Amino acid sequence: MKQDERGYVLILVLVTMAALAVLSLAAIQVNLATNKQTIIRVDETQLDADVKSTLNLLVADLKTTFPIHDEADVPNYMKSEQAFQDEINSLLVSNQSYTGNQLSGDNDVVYSIERSTADRTDAPFTTVLTLTATGTTVPKAEQPKQTATYTQEVYVTALPSFLYYVLGSDEQLTVNGPPKITGNIFVGNSDASTDELNVQRTAFYQLGSTKKSLENSSTSRFYLDGKIDLAPGATCEGCDLNEYFTSDTTPIAGEKPQIGEIDSSFSPFNFDYSIIQYVNRFQSGTKLSYENAPGTSIFNSGRIPAISSPPYLEQPNLGLTEYIDKQQIDGIDSLKIITSPVAASTIISESVASSNVPLLFDGDVIIEAVRPITISRPLIVNGNLTIRGNVAFNTTVYALKDAFIDRATITGVSQSQNSSLVLLAKGKVLLNRINEFERTTTPLQAFLYSDSEEKSKLYAVGSLINIKGGLYSRGPLEINTLRGRFLLPPQSAKEAHFATDNQTQTDNIEESRLIMTYNEGVFEQINTLPVSNQLQLFTARPVKQ
Repeated sequence: MKQDERGYVLILVLVTMAALAVLSLAAIQVNLATNKQTIIRVDETQLDADVKSTLNLLVADLKTTFPIHDEADVPNYMKSEQAFQDEINSLLVSNQSYTGNQLSGDNDVVYSIERSTADRTDAPFTTVLTLTATGTTVPKAEQPKQTATYTQEVYVTALPSFLYYVLGSDEQLTVNGPPKITGNIFVGNSDASTDELNVQRTAFYQLGSTKKSLENSSTSRFYLDGKIDLAPGATCEGCDLNEYFTSDTTPIAGEKPQIGEIDSSFSPFNFDYSIIQYVNRFQSGTKLSYENAPGTSIFNSGRIPAISSPPYLEQPNLGLTEYIDKQQIDGIDSLKIITSPVAASTIISESVASSNVPLLFDGDVIIEAVRPITISRPLIVNGNLTIRGNVAFNTTVYALKDAFIDRATITGVSQSQNSSLVLLAKGKVLLNRINEFERTTTPLQAFLYSDSEEKSKLYAVGSLINIKGGLYSRGPLEINTLRGRFLLPPQSAKEAHFATDNQTQTDNIEESRLIMTYNEGVFEQINTLPVSNQLQLFTARPVKQ
């Protein structure tokens, strides 16, 4: 009987040992599988890192190819659209192995640089590239092969930076009084001892030769639905004011503006290059020189002929007038210099038909719209430009002197009203008597750029100014604005309007006398937009495929 019991015990021990052996083997297998999965995850993480690093290196190479250069330099690839496209084509590759030593070495990576499906061939000095990098793990014993692919869009363009802002200056920007602004603001670095951006509630205005101040409501807010971009080193005085900024029509207590420095790649706009390049797009044969001033290169080099028959209206017994003849102007299909035969100014009082070829006026031009007209053609003015009346634009206009917008309404041409005037003046851009002392506003659908280094001023105190587009100055820019309304009829004497009992100040944002709204629809007319001599790169986030 004892022998039988010992036999049972032996069997029980053997069974237990076998079970423990099975459990141990299972535990070992689980541990091995866990370790294998850990190795796979580590390999996957390193693979993703190598692929994204490859994209970063490709972007860095592009920035080296198109570096930030001196403002006056014109690289070979910026001398013509064909030269630019040739440079882009030289960068395109397909399934190229990355052979550098800046990756881990644990993975094989191939990359491609191709034109994006979003690329537009009609956009001047602009292209969209798609960077693609695919990584594959180096084969290892008992490890599955892993693959990862990322793509990244890179936007390469010479479109001027000011087209991306609703308000800005390369130097100092002063905003006296609370406007209503929807869009981003840029402030450059003037290298001066004062702050580059200054904001306060008190506004100023001119009454005759006397400068006067006007206090806005103490509870009025600077409405900014956007951000403030500062050039490196630029500072702001007043951005930390309590209860002054708001991004909501119902102000929030303690709100501060979104403000900060941007990448130093922001480059100044080269006006002289831009206007010459614009004409060169349509210049057959030898291109105009970028070394001379635009007045000389375009109008006095002898490369562009003067029109043989001046396209001006005639009056019986008086001969030619300063008014253009619409039929003759619309028939001009190549670059021709137009000069008024009887006066210093040319007057455009009728619509100008759509064409990409610019009209070149040697002398001042006045656009006088007694009734609504449309301008769908680029204008190059070797003089001052004045715009009056109701005019619709969807094109670019250059003035080699000052530009005056006087009691004007400027709208878009397209049915969606997204088109815009892009006005660039070598001198100042002056807005005069826009909806003066009115309570309702008509729009100025335009991007306005002044290349003057002198201080520019905008007064939206008596005037009610509603800009859908942008306002930008190379030199210092001072804005003065009131939030409120005037009680007397608009035709009353100017001095009477500014009497204390004839005006009301309010904190109602909708009562702002300066309203600025960014209009991204300007890029719908990209083939008519100006460019500068500096390419800029904008990169999207890498996307895993």
